[in-house]
Amino acid sequence: MSQAALAVEQENAPLKGIAFLVVGLSLFSVQDVIVKLLSGSYPTHEIVFVRGLIAMLPILAIVHLEGGFRLLRTARLPALMLRGLCGFTCFTAYYLAIAALPLADAVTLFYASPLFVTALSIPVLGERVGAKRWLAVFVGFGGVVVMMGPAGGSLDPAMLLALGAAVAYAGQILMTRRLSRSERASTLAFYAMLTFILASGLVGLAIGDGRYAAEGHPSLAFLLRPWVWPQGHDLLLLIACGLIAGAGFYCLSQAYRMGQVSVVAPFEYSSLPWAILWGYLIWSDLPGPATLAGVVLVVGSGLYIIHREGVRGRRVVRGRSLR
Repeated sequence: MSQAALAVEQENAPLKGIAFLVVGLSLFSVQDVIVKLLSGSYPTHEIVFVRGLIAMLPILAIVHLEGGFRLLRTARLPALMLRGLCGFTCFTAYYLAIAALPLADAVTLFYASPLFVTALSIPVLGERVGAKRWLAVFVGFGGVVVMMGPAGGSLDPAMLLALGAAVAYAGQILMTRRLSRSERASTLAFYAMLTFILASGLVGLAIGDGRYAAEGHPSLAFLLRPWVWPQGHDLLLLIACGLIAGAGFYCLSQAYRMGQVSVVAPFEYSSLPWAILWGYLIWSDLPGPATLAGVVLVVGSGLYIIHREGVRGRRVVRGRSLR
């Protein structure tokens, strides 16, 4: 490849990363709907387990097409499994949250993940974050506080689950960026899904017989309900969930492999319109005033971060062209 072609490919990499992220999150918005529909009948760890088994099929197909199973040989297995555990923690907590919260509320709280990514990219990856972007991060966290309603409203524990999922997801993203220097996106997706299968299977062996089952809060019931064999329509939904997960995880791995974290991460917000649409069409949920205020602050801060990165990116392009 010529130097000019290589330069063009490098400059287009962030745009490709953003495109992969937007497509992946659109797929995951459909998965959120499926999980919420199934949350009243199956335990969360069973859904994660079955989804993982099904998702392995497209992931293994991608591995085969990209060069074969030799790509799965790695010297960084512990780090890959730790990344998978971050993802397992993230999605388990998030699924427990959406069992109790409207989709728009859960997604907006999960939107704190890009803010955590931007803040943590300094000590973990050595990226530079200026004072104005720090201010945007603080504004975004202010939106989270407004949405959680500490000034007198009741705090649903599921909100803390959604926020915890955001922290775990930030950890997964940062590990993706570090590991992507030596691992392909398909390798990252394979080991993430393998960890999901192993971790959810172990949880199922521990509590999947229903001995701790309890009614009450939807998130707790979703966690402790016993495993049952899915039938008919539910089985089809679980299969769809797995196929979506396989394609979605590959898209997310590619996104953060191709683009700088602080550039790609704010586009996590692109899934909010889908959450609002599905919530209204299926459950007649509309965001309340606190949610709307949180959306304005969180998304507004993310858009400002995008603007600052755009300015910084144009300077980098000019410098590279001159050289």
